[in-house]
Amino acid sequence: MKKVISVLLALVFALSGLSVVAFAADESGITEFSVESVIDSGSAAIKTEWYEINGVYYIFLPKAISPALCKINFTASGDVTLDGVQLESGKETTVLNDKTDAVVACGDKQYNVKVISESNAASVFIETESGSLDYVHANKENKEAGKIAIVNSQYGFEYSGDLDYIKGRGNSTWQMEKKPYNIKLADKTALFGMGKSKKWSLIANYDDESLVRNIAAFMAADLAGLDYTPTFMPVDVYINSEYMGAYLLTSRIEADKKRVNVDNLDDVNEEICQIVYNDDEFNMDTLARGGVFGRFSGLLENTKKWVEIPAAPADYGEVDITGGYILEMELGNRYADEISGFVTSRSQPLIMKSPEYASQAQMEYISDYYQRFEDAVFSADGKNSKGESYTDLCDLESLAKVYALNEWADNMDYGLTSSYFYKPAGDKLYSGPVWDFDIAFGNNDGGRFGCNYNNPTEFTVCFGRQYRNTIFGKLDVLEKPTIINQLCTRPEFVAEVKKVWDSSVKPAVDATNEMIANFAASNMGSAVMNAIRWNIFGTTDINEIKTAYTGAVNYVYNFSTARANFLTANFGTVQTQNVKTNFAVKILKKIGTGVNDLFEKVIVAFNLQNKF
Repeated sequence: MKKVISVLLALVFALSGLSVVAFAADESGITEFSVESVIDSGSAAIKTEWYEINGVYYIFLPKAISPALCKINFTASGDVTLDGVQLESGKETTVLNDKTDAVVACGDKQYNVKVISESNAASVFIETESGSLDYVHANKENKEAGKIAIVNSQYGFEYSGDLDYIKGRGNSTWQMEKKPYNIKLADKTALFGMGKSKKWSLIANYDDESLVRNIAAFMAADLAGLDYTPTFMPVDVYINSEYMGAYLLTSRIEADKKRVNVDNLDDVNEEICQIVYNDDEFNMDTLARGGVFGRFSGLLENTKKWVEIPAAPADYGEVDITGGYILEMELGNRYADEISGFVTSRSQPLIMKSPEYASQAQMEYISDYYQRFEDAVFSADGKNSKGESYTDLCDLESLAKVYALNEWADNMDYGLTSSYFYKPAGDKLYSGPVWDFDIAFGNNDGGRFGCNYNNPTEFTVCFGRQYRNTIFGKLDVLEKPTIINQLCTRPEFVAEVKKVWDSSVKPAVDATNEMIANFAASNMGSAVMNAIRWNIFGTTDINEIKTAYTGAVNYVYNFSTARANFLTANFGTVQTQNVKTNFAVKILKKIGTGVNDLFEKVIVAFNLQNKF
């Protein structure tokens, strides 16, 4: 899509003093054109300029804004008319009332205009300090402050004020055209009743034509009784004059009483640094790193990395290092980019979501704890060398529920990335919260680990293997099982999965399927606007989009229903897999693994862990 006229969607706060800046796109004719609507008794206004898509100029407006109550603003080289009616810039007009198609003219130039006002969703309006997203998009870690307003579907304010920052988020999704973001509000706010927090995520769902996959998984997890399942609200997002499309506003996985209720050791570590260095604004990124943190650190078994947190002052009190922790299983080729983490003896990297800036003592404790858990899972009798059962170290019910939900969702990422554990102080590990289902429910390339992830009547998630754990990058090594794969070979775990499926997960899935069946109708307006903005279905014809979108949601419903029926009939038995691998591929993998193992030994032998 070529943007001929710059898009301005600015959020103007009555007391903020922000100015709206637009840029000329044509040397003659209309150089600026926007529609403005004041909301909430004049406390704020939104402006959206038009987009050119295939020769048609689109104006995207929330349905709650009546075009009859709007002002049309423009800068032009001559008189401007809309369907022959002369316009005066900045004056209220009724000429857009009930219109979806119009012709705007200036001199000898004509602009075919479509007003798209389909969505009943809540809306998020952001204006960055720079007026652009260039800095944010240059690096996922770049943060920029600004202003934000979040309004519900009735156009009442959920939040209006300062935005501490907007930044990028995600891994593969960050590389896509429609990008996801993390935001931090200036004040803790219970948006849409989802619990007070400053930190929220805007999930783009660019790969999910149905826009329902994450919603379905979160809803089922919550109904199944999994603690700390992310809360969510579908929203339309406007940033710096641009209509960005349909997003999912979600709570984030963080240590907080309203999120994952474990002690926040990052707060403890930061407070210690502030006291020791006598600096209330101490920057944790200035601390030295410890352990193994080089480029290939994600490949090196039995290693860990941390931040050099100073010892607490004598009068500070004892720091409880038994919790809380939030761990994420991650791919080896992403591990080096994270601040703290460890790699187990079986090549599994785990990164620290909390504390992100972990001390050496904290890292020693949690890496040892998780290793004992892993050792017990992989042992013949389910106990490690200390006699600890894996169920002594990790909650069995949460393990079984999270696996059952991911097997139902056919989520190929589970056990590899976006797979979480948390540990409260003085307690055992728990599996969860669930996260990231945009490529689930048959929405992927189909094949991995000898499984067809687009077949709802085939076990897949239980056969997951580690991959990309060599220096060769895309020459994957699939032979090493994940801890999830190993658990699924244990009869007592499989029996627990059957138990929780029948008692809580299957009823939750059935209720979720009823929601999916009705989702297309309730979300149609937002989906239509999003599809036009991002060319989701290769057409701008609204009727064609509605048909295609209904089909995308029905696909998820049919897949989910078929898979639930399949799992009801087959859960309770240890599954086996007979994968035929090409002989040449086997030889290549064996050679690759051998060279990789040698490379790792050389790195360790010559103390080169952090030299790359």
